[in-house]
Amino acid sequence: MTRFSLRALTFLLVMLGHSLHALAADDLAPGKQAALLLRVLPYDRNFSKRVEEAVTVVVVYRERNLKSETYGIDVTMALKDIARTAQLRDLPVRVLRIGYSSPEEFEAAMAQQRVAALYVCPGLSDVIESISEISRRYKILSFSGREGDIREDISIGLLRRGARPAIVVNLSTAMAEGADLEPELLALSEILR
Repeated sequence: MTRFSLRALTFLLVMLGHSLHALAADDLAPGKQAALLLRVLPYDRNFSKRVEEAVTVVVVYRERNLKSETYGIDVTMALKDIARTAQLRDLPVRVLRIGYSSPEEFEAAMAQQRVAALYVCPGLSDVIESISEISRRYKILSFSGREGDIREDISIGLLRRGARPAIVVNLSTAMAEGADLEPELLALSEILR
């Protein structure tokens, strides 16, 4: 799959907005978030620096937190479903699910992989700062489906605004994680500075 055009990304945002599940007020269904995450990644001019033989996406959840673990499974399965038939810039997509128990264990897990993107599940609000420090250190582009996470140093939010999906970019965090986002993506996004 090559980088999507502005028209294709706009079409995806419109189509996703017409088939949303009833979740929390600003939640976009995990499958919709997975589709957007994989569409957004190639809009980073530094994408090639984040990948080797595959595009690795890590879904991080809070261990021993049922909501977080369940959400992590849903997002992981959605990403894997899409990854079976999709490639990003002619590379396969590899999806891993990693439980967060401590900053040291999480950093060790990130250090073992060449991770392009990190999706942060619910239940991790109290450790967002730690996750953000690690994503900056290893230049991993971070994503979440909760606006509070984006305001607390996660790079890209995959949210719902009314009946439509929305991409929210915390520009300073994205830059600290080594991203150089294309103007086409920024034009479609809400920007937090």
